[in-house]
Amino acid sequence: MKKMILTLTVLTLLAGPLTLAGDLYTKHKKSEATFGEPSADTALVYMIRPSTMGAAIRTWAFYDDELIGVTRGRGYTFAHVPPGDRLFWSKAENTSALQVDVEAGKTYYFKQQIMPGIGKARVKLVPVDEATAAKLLRKCGWAEPTAEARERAAEIVSNRLERAQTKASKRRNKSDG
Repeated sequence: MKKMILTLTVLTLLAGPLTLAGDLYTKHKKSEATFGEPSADTALVYMIRPSTMGAAIRTWAFYDDELIGVTRGRGYTFAHVPPGDRLFWSKAENTSALQVDVEAGKTYYFKQQIMPGIGKARVKLVPVDEATAAKLLRKCGWAEPTAEARERAAEIVSNRLERAQTKASKRRNKSDG
């Protein structure tokens, strides 16, 4: 029994910094339902992470080289995106990406599907319809990116954007073929 209590104490102490580290990049507002308003000159894009798997692990969401936000378990973020052919991508242990032609005045929803990875969670970006998104959003709280997240995002873009472009191209070619 003493070993079990000691093990749980050590795990709690080790997990604490991981949880706090996530707050450096996001202001999770689980009790607030904050939603974007569609605009006549931009598309509204949501990135939704409904799973609690790997909840302390951050998942970064981008369009082209711009940060949309950072999510953790049961979080979502959104951004207004200029219309046109856009690269949407998400980074965790891996990078998942897809190319989508978005139209002004419309709303788009993407689910960040979380899977176990080697060192941390992996992500797959999946488009979802409005009805599915509404169900997922009810489970989640808004995750607003911090100034620190925006600074870190520039580094991630410089390291991962080319990989995201390659992955989106392969994914598009697969669906075309």
